[in-house]
Amino acid sequence: MTAIVRRLLGEHSRRRMRWARRHTVLCAAGLLVFVLVAVALSAPASLRVIIGPDTVTVVAVGDMACDPADPDLERATREQGDRCRQQAVSDIAVALHPDALLALGDVQYEVPTAEAFRTVYGPSFGRLRDRTVPVYGNQEYKVQKASSFTTYFGDRILDERGYWSQELGRWHLVVLNSNCSAVPGGCGSGSPQQAWLDADLAANSSRCVLAAWHHPRWSTGIAGPDDRTAELYRTLYRHRVDLVVSGHEADYQRFEPLNPDGVAHPDGVRQFVVGTGGQAHYRPEGTAAIGAPPGAYADYDHHGVLALTLRPASYDWAFHPLEAAQDTEDEGSARCH
Repeated sequence: MTAIVRRLLGEHSRRRMRWARRHTVLCAAGLLVFVLVAVALSAPASLRVIIGPDTVTVVAVGDMACDPADPDLERATREQGDRCRQQAVSDIAVALHPDALLALGDVQYEVPTAEAFRTVYGPSFGRLRDRTVPVYGNQEYKVQKASSFTTYFGDRILDERGYWSQELGRWHLVVLNSNCSAVPGGCGSGSPQQAWLDADLAANSSRCVLAAWHHPRWSTGIAGPDDRTAELYRTLYRHRVDLVVSGHEADYQRFEPLNPDGVAHPDGVRQFVVGTGGQAHYRPEGTAAIGAPPGAYADYDHHGVLALTLRPASYDWAFHPLEAAQDTEDEGSARCH
């Protein structure tokens, strides 16, 4: 019977049948891909799956570059006061080859002019500009509407109000503006920023979430806790956000996961303070951080950067101090909520 069919079809037709059999699976696979892409593009944005790298490295630090007229620029060594070390600290950041730099505000002192960005910040941390997520600090507003800051970073700033969200690998990042007097409506409950944050986190589908703003909610440093960010922190806690990183205080601090009252809680938000980008560092001697919960770790004596390794369901952290006895300190890891 098979021989009869072969004679009837002829050799040319038989070759076409063999080709069709071989390519049936490929054709079906191609059709499936086409259908999946069409469905994904037609789905609401909140339902789309964004596929990124499984693991990303993020460097976080704030309070970076000195004013071009600062005399400490000419004596930027540990022996001569350990100020204006932005070049050496940025060398650490660059050597880590991060996927992103979280610049936690006060990136350029004292008045962040275009010339200051060009001559001091640019040659140091500016080497990572194209992978920087810029956070608004109080120094930025010394120029009207933080215009030199927004001009320098350009499209790295996704919203000039100073708050937005974006993805870092498989993590969801929310950038917030803790300059509450400069943000329309402030930072309190029901403010446009707090309402936006609440809605953004409610719509988020990522398991792991990181927040960044300048003024730390909790601090054992000179300024102490900042109540202005209390409602933003409360919103993070309600949505089980994992981490918040801040600058402003000229030191490095880590807190265990805390609830909105500053009490340790397994579902709390872990906070890092990393105001050690080079401009200065201070010990809180002679001051009392009233109302501050006890910190889990602090380094008041070194500049440096925090490195975060963000995995799909967990994270590692390590502080890289400048010119310390060890290359890293305060290393640890944890799973996301």
